[in-house]
Amino acid sequence: MAVIDIARKNVETGTPDELVTDVVRRLHKKEVGALVIVDDGEPLGLVGHRQLSKALLSDEFAPDETPVSEFIDDDLVTVDGDAGLYDLLDLLSDTGRRRVPVIEDGELAGIISISDVVILLGMELQHVANTIRSTSPAYEREGPMFFDR
Repeated sequence: MAVIDIARKNVETGTPDELVTDVVRRLHKKEVGALVIVDDGEPLGLVGHRQLSKALLSDEFAPDETPVSEFIDDDLVTVDGDAGLYDLLDLLSDTGRRRVPVIEDGELAGIISISDVVILLGMELQHVANTIRSTSPAYEREGPMFFDR
């Protein structure tokens, strides 16, 4: 399965000059963990709750005056949309990243996180369990069920 097939296509993006408070509000409103910071459509890096909490809790920064560029994770790690799921898992493991932008034809095409992978794997395991349950005589008996039907 290609990464682009399971990536989120509606990527929330921001610009380097946006203020920290505005980005935090948008992260909260959109219920996302990070924004891809872009300049002229080109991804520069990610910024998320973890980086921005430093600004919100620090006396060194005024969040309503500080641009988000101060907190961009500028060591951008991306994954090609054609990459496989195992390639993605290796990349996340090797880099310690929780989410990465997905690139196709040199452009931002999506974003994928370790949570997306866990949800996909959980759904696949549920499908396997349902298949086993429906084809196994042991699950036809009355009595306590350990799985929802």
